[in-house]
Amino acid sequence: MTIWRAITCLGDSALLLPLIAWMAIWLFLPPTAWRDGRRWLLAVAVCGGIVVLSKLLFMAWGIGPPGLNYTGLSGHTAMAILVWPVYAGVLARHGSVRVRAISITLGAMVGAGVAISRLALKVHSPSEVWLGAVLGVAVATWFLRGLAASDTQAVPRHTWHRLLLAGGALVIGLTCYGRVFPSQYVLQDIAVWLSGHPNVFTRRMRLG
Repeated sequence: MTIWRAITCLGDSALLLPLIAWMAIWLFLPPTAWRDGRRWLLAVAVCGGIVVLSKLLFMAWGIGPPGLNYTGLSGHTAMAILVWPVYAGVLARHGSVRVRAISITLGAMVGAGVAISRLALKVHSPSEVWLGAVLGVAVATWFLRGLAASDTQAVPRHTWHRLLLAGGALVIGLTCYGRVFPSQYVLQDIAVWLSGHPNVFTRRMRLG
């Protein structure tokens, strides 16, 4: 496995979907934190939904921004930039301002690494990666700002709560890292079914 392939695996749905679910469960554990859990599910639904919609519109009907080498937003990029900074921010939520800033920055660096890997592997065009990155940054920023705003009302978690979050993420990582979720094939089947066309629309311009 090359370094870029290793990095891009950090943005695959096979890893991120279980992590998203685990974060939601953890956020919902104390009833006082249900607001954060609901906001997290909304953030994931918005980010993932826009990515899926962009891909289906193109694959089914060829709809996309004119003049761009485009087949839909980069899902790896958008979801990695959403999940990793938010995970880091939630984990370091009750730390000092400096600790939280460092944690979120490290999470953002992981997301940025996934974005760069999509370009290095020539899976996506720059426009697809940039649009995915903008979406991920916007949704992650919305969630993290809401998390910071509710800190005064949040009940501080015991250390074992944070260890539970980290431990669950570690188990998910060891189990799911390196696997590939067949999202592209699933979306292609849905696009064909929706449009009634025999084939999906494909990229008009070569990458690289």
